[in-house]
Amino acid sequence: MIVSHDGFSTTSKEPKDVWFLNGTLDPNKPLCLDSVLRLNGTQVSINPPDRWHKPMSLLTSGSLDVRIPWSQVMPSVPYKQFVKTLIKTITDVIQSLPKDYYVTAWGPGGRFLSTLKAAKVDANLFKEACDSVDRDSGALETFKPGPGGYLPPVEYDRFATRTGRLKVSSGPNILTLKKEHKKLLKSNFPGGSICSIDFSALEARIILAETGRSFDGPDLYAKIAQDLFGGSIDRDVVKGAVISELYGSSKHTLGLRLGISGSKLDEFVGAIKDYFQTQHLKKRLKDEYAKTQRVRNRYGRPLELPEPQDHLLVNTYAQSTGVDVSLLGFKNVVDKLGTDGIRPLFVLHDALILDVREDRLRDVESVEAVDVPSYSSKFPLKFEIIQ
Repeated sequence: MIVSHDGFSTTSKEPKDVWFLNGTLDPNKPLCLDSVLRLNGTQVSINPPDRWHKPMSLLTSGSLDVRIPWSQVMPSVPYKQFVKTLIKTITDVIQSLPKDYYVTAWGPGGRFLSTLKAAKVDANLFKEACDSVDRDSGALETFKPGPGGYLPPVEYDRFATRTGRLKVSSGPNILTLKKEHKKLLKSNFPGGSICSIDFSALEARIILAETGRSFDGPDLYAKIAQDLFGGSIDRDVVKGAVISELYGSSKHTLGLRLGISGSKLDEFVGAIKDYFQTQHLKKRLKDEYAKTQRVRNRYGRPLELPEPQDHLLVNTYAQSTGVDVSLLGFKNVVDKLGTDGIRPLFVLHDALILDVREDRLRDVESVEAVDVPSYSSKFPLKFEIIQ
């Protein structure tokens, strides 16, 4: 059924350039209306009333693979009313849905995640790891190798967290696997390597970009230490202060860590706040929340908040934008490198784990920064060989 401003019609051929409402989240559909509705927090069911739906669910055992021809199951009058109600529900909300966000960020990110390949595990190292661990969070057991040493491809739930931060829904739980256990991963290529590329100070750079400034050098915290304090304060101390400001740690706690208090602490924290101009971002997000009871990240994803606390506003904005920046950036990296001898395996928040053939390793290592839509400066990347 095709719905437009002119009414609706039926067709046997799947049209192009339309939004699909299937009752399921389908990342392979270029324009999945179900996903946009869920992003907006809008509940829409494509099932008819329970009077008709429940009996058919019993007959089909609730199988999603069975497509019920409701026009033939239901009497004509209630069927037409069901269709009219469904169409009205969609047309009433469709103009307010974050369709632009889906097209520019969500869709490309989802298509990249769908290209992740099955990782391979060294069976002997897996056994040794299991024998040496007294208690495991459960992540290690998800890396038990199957036939040929392969794992099932990882699948992520992009709706599981408020900001869109990824959670593993099935497959190997790379997000909670201990760092030392990543050495279980084995290259699919003879002489190949498992390596990672990750963003450097991603969320801090995102907040800095909101001021209209940027820095594409590899060490943002060293630059801040030099700009603000002439290098007299260690960059790790500055990093701690920046993270404290972005994530809402108390000034007192920060002072204890730094060993300073009073006016010196006020001056130090004030310099960090002025550098990132977080007060301007907080005000903008507060005003947005007051109007709509939600805020949007840089790409337009709607974000629900339990309450508009200052640190929660900034942290939510930075973390959610960081998710999209990571996926869009990794997509651009892999698109540029190509997949000959390069197999993307996992996304670990702001890091991408790759299986790389020996002759392509230098190509991956040479990618020092990446362009990401909506930003004028490149984001620096760090390279590391895991195994």
